[in-house]
Formats: sequence, structure tokens, C-alpha cells
Amino acid sequence: MTSASPGRAPAGFMWIEGAAKELGVKVCTLHKWRQRKVGPLAVRHAGRLMYAEVDIANYLQGLVDEAKSSAVVRIPRPDVRLQPAA
Repeated sequence: MTSASPGRAPAGFMWIEGAAKELGVKVCTLHKWRQRKVGPLAVRHAGRLMYAEVDIANYLQGLVDEAKSSAVVRIPRPDVRLQPAA
């Protein structure tokens, strides 16, 4: 069994600071998400929070999929001009 060096997360994982950077949010936001049970899953290792890289990717893909499914499809209308009342 191999162990990660103190500064490096195990292969396939990133510390909370790296996850925050990857997601474009602050570390405190990830702490809030964890308390609210939203966002990617965090696990504790060696006394620190870390995230699986695949969970970060899946979370981001889920946001894209959700945006696509809730997008409004706009159908172009023919140019309709109102006639003035006679």
C-alpha cells in the first residue's frame, strides 16, 4: 500500500483547495456545500478534505446536462405586424 506525500493528494483525488480552484469557487463555499449536502462528495483523508477528480467532472457535467434539459427552445415566429384599428 502506498501513501500520499503530505503535500499531494492520492492519485485521482485533489485537496479541497484544488477542488475549489477547479470549480471556480472559494474554499468556504465548498465547506458550506458540504454542510448542506450539495455539490460533489468530499471525503476526509489524513485529516483533510479531498474530492475525487471523477466526482468533480461528474458534478460539472451534471450542471451542463441540467442546463440543457431546462433550456427554453425558442421557435422563430414569422414577422407579424399589427394592423391599426379602423
